[in-house]
Amino acid sequence: MKYLIHTTLGLLIILGCNTNKNIKMKKPVINNSIEKLELSDLPNEIGTSKTNKNEAIYISKTDNSYNVRNKDGKTVVYYSKGSEVGSAFSGYDYSENPIIGVYKEFYPNNNIKIKGIYCWFGFKIGKWYNYSDNGDLISTEDFDNGFIYSMDQVFSYCQENGISLEKKESGYTTTISKYKSVSDNKNYWVIRYPNYEKQVYINIQIDGLNGNIVKTVESPFPAD
Repeated sequence: MKYLIHTTLGLLIILGCNTNKNIKMKKPVINNSIEKLELSDLPNEIGTSKTNKNEAIYISKTDNSYNVRNKDGKTVVYYSKGSEVGSAFSGYDYSENPIIGVYKEFYPNNNIKIKGIYCWFGFKIGKWYNYSDNGDLISTEDFDNGFIYSMDQVFSYCQENGISLEKKESGYTTTISKYKSVSDNKNYWVIRYPNYEKQVYINIQIDGLNGNIVKTVESPFPAD
């Protein structure tokens, strides 16, 4: 299996667009092909970006981990496993987009177990593939099914309403989730973001079909 290491490209936002246009996010492309993770095949030296030769990337590799950082020290690719016998690798690749990445999980024999596209803010995107340990495709689940109101429209809503889409690894952060309600069998988005003036999280539930706001609820920041 070959890995192409790229530096972060960031959000593809059309500058100067009005608020009626959606943010267009670059999403990695995956398919249901069989994969095997071999650490020996992954680059282990400092390289340069294909898009900017002055932007270095930094790679560290051990028997149990693989880490690629950009010039700002941000991790863009990370796979790891425990030191116990029978542990398996899993991790993310955000090299094409800092917010939209590819999650992969492997069996102890390094054959692919699960792969799919994942948003940093907390939801799965498109088709996810599940495999047996001998490499057979077991099942496929489409996490966009039933969501006519799209991810790009959710990001546009955040932009229009001043909701931060900054990628933060700690502190009070924006999260976005999607789910099917058991009570009414409908699909919903939930945007949760901090309001520092009120010291609360704002939770917005959005209809996954038409984008209507279903309800807005405030919850206090957790006590220190």
